[in-house]
Amino acid sequence: METKLILGIATGVVIAVGGMAAAQRYSGQSQAAAEAAREAALWADVRSVHPVIEKITTPRRDCEQATVTKRLPERDGNVGGTVIGALVGGAIGNQVGGGKGRQAATVGGAVAGGFIGHEMDKRHVGGRVVTSTETRCRTVEDVSEKVVGYDVTYLHNGREYTTRMDHDPGTRLRVEPTVQPVQSRP
Repeated sequence: METKLILGIATGVVIAVGGMAAAQRYSGQSQAAAEAAREAALWADVRSVHPVIEKITTPRRDCEQATVTKRLPERDGNVGGTVIGALVGGAIGNQVGGGKGRQAATVGGAVAGGFIGHEMDKRHVGGRVVTSTETRCRTVEDVSEKVVGYDVTYLHNGREYTTRMDHDPGTRLRVEPTVQPVQSRP
């Protein structure tokens, strides 16, 4: 009987050790599977990425050299026509009439001639023509664009979320388990 007893104990020990080894092996696999599932829950699939662009306007002065042609004013300041008109008008008025009428005609002719000479002088384009170079400036605005972030839409645990990030995450996004997404879509 002792042999049967020893054989029974040995068989029991072998089965127990084998069972423990098998349990430990399968336990390790399920633990690895659980760890893999937890790791997979930390990642989300990115659906779309849209850059957020800010326009920057910078004013600057734009100057250029321009050639300008001008006519200088006459030296006498348009007085010559008035003086000459008065002299001619007075001389013509002096030829008309006699006595006191001649004096009145001379004065009237001088006044009329001065007025006509002045009007003609205003219409006269005189003076020397000169050419000079001037600097003409104006303010223009340069517009440039800068990417300031990315609006990222991703799928996590069957729900779609959108968040703004400072970089393009690519096709997958790591999700922190303790952080709730900012905005969700039903």
